Amino acid sequence: MILNGKTDIGKRRKNNQDSFVIRLWEEIDCALGVVCDGMGGANGGNIASALACEHFVAAVESFMNSDAVRTGIATEGDYSSMLAHAVTDANRRVYTSTEKDKSLKGMGTTLVAALVVGDVLYAVNVGDSRLYLYNHGRLTQITRDHSLVQYLLDTGKLTKEEAKDYPNRNVITRAVGIERSIESDIFSVDLSRLHGDACAMLCSDGLSGYVEADDICSMLSSGIAEDIPYDGDAMAQSLVDAANAAGGVDNITVVLMRLGTQKKEEAKDDNA
Repeated sequence: MILNGKTDIGKRRKNNQDSFVIRLWEEIDCALGVVCDGMGGANGGNIASALACEHFVAAVESFMNSDAVRTGIATEGDYSSMLAHAVTDANRRVYTSTEKDKSLKGMGTTLVAALVVGDVLYAVNVGDSRLYLYNHGRLTQITRDHSLVQYLLDTGKLTKEEAKDYPNRNVITRAVGIERSIESDIFSVDLSRLHGDACAMLCSDGLSGYVEADDICSMLSSGIAEDIPYDGDAMAQSLVDAANAAGGVDNITVVLMRLGTQKKEEAKDDNA
């Protein structure tokens, strides 16, 4: 598995409130990608996204080092439950910070994470940062946005075309750190039958909100194939560049998890 990530301030923001982390446990064939998109105040979004990443990853790492994982007896239910609890821990840490420092009140962050364990991908999300799965020329959105636009789409009050230009499309209905308690969505995907060019992509809405899914799919298709060398850093950068070419309205973060390959690369992390 190969992990790559890029984050960029974009062209219109004064600071970058996105954070991401990538981890690889080669000895047990597991990998983790996390993207958080912060909000609130001059520095609140930076703090919220960094705190959420830090404490979410700490909870996951603790579980990954447990006897249940190391001896191979952890079940799908165990992994799913762990991700939900990791989000709860991240939420508590961010929320507690706002109680201690009133200047941070109202800060929060989205969170999307993918944990690949052998042939299964487990995912969790809060907010509108997304997880996609690319495979054999097709891009599938795995997560579902917790946003006003998604609610209006679901209730038939907006069409997909209207949603593109909806003035409040950045309003989210769930976020880490805003309330004392939190509800997250958990997903699992069987990877065992995927084509060899499979890749999971996590991103903030600085990419998904401004670059069409078909264009993202075309870019991934051009750089991910079994018969050509794969350059994950270049691919992530090209996606960031596309978002900036579309106006760079928001911070942009992309994490790529290249599946279906035995090639290994040292995991990197970046909390911007």
